Amino acid sequence: MAVHTLSETNPTYVTGADSYRVSITALLTPDTPHFTVMQEYFKAEHRRPEGHGLAFLESEEHHLVYTGSVQQIQEYRAGSALDTAQGALYGFWPHGTGWDDFIPHTTWNPGGEGIVTEFTHPLGGKVTVFEYIEETDGQKKPMVGFHCDRCHPSPTIDHEVRMANRGPQDRRWSARNARVHIRSHAERCRPVDPRFAEVAQQVANREYGVNHPTVTWDSRCATTGDCARIRHLRARA
Repeated sequence: MAVHTLSETNPTYVTGADSYRVSITALLTPDTPHFTVMQEYFKAEHRRPEGHGLAFLESEEHHLVYTGSVQQIQEYRAGSALDTAQGALYGFWPHGTGWDDFIPHTTWNPGGEGIVTEFTHPLGGKVTVFEYIEETDGQKKPMVGFHCDRCHPSPTIDHEVRMANRGPQDRRWSARNARVHIRSHAERCRPVDPRFAEVAQQVANREYGVNHPTVTWDSRCATTGDCARIRHLRARA
């Protein structure tokens, strides 16, 4: 995993990484729809009327777009190294008119399922950022979320633990939410008292005339929840 630098004023905001991978390359040429509007993302001194060669870079928690010449990206595709000193780097991948259709959705792991990054909880354990495929009514939707193996947050309660996974901006935001969870663990991270599950099961057993064993929040997560999902993702990797 890359080593990330954090803002001095906001320790949950990532400002850079020590390494990136090139996830996508593209050629933005004058025959591209909305070429003129799309060029406005770049400073005037970086605009190329003949077209741009683009490289979309990302780490687990940060992303950049590089703009250089069309020839440079063609040479990179043929096996040359990418020298970013020849062009310009911009924070974030562009969005808006033209860009939203131009840049394909990506996932960090092939197939959209796997671990993105993880953090050590100050009280022990891990907070893991992971991506997975959610299938609803036959439609597959890439998702990203984080899971704390101390409090096992539920997406039905904490809506920030799940979101659509369309690109590095979503994975970056999910990792940011994980960092916020860790830094604010005194308020946000509250493990469910196992006694609650025991009392609830006793009431259910008495109400329905059964004698089912108590299933704690932790054990449910380990067998059918996100802890189980993450365990399977690690095993597949």
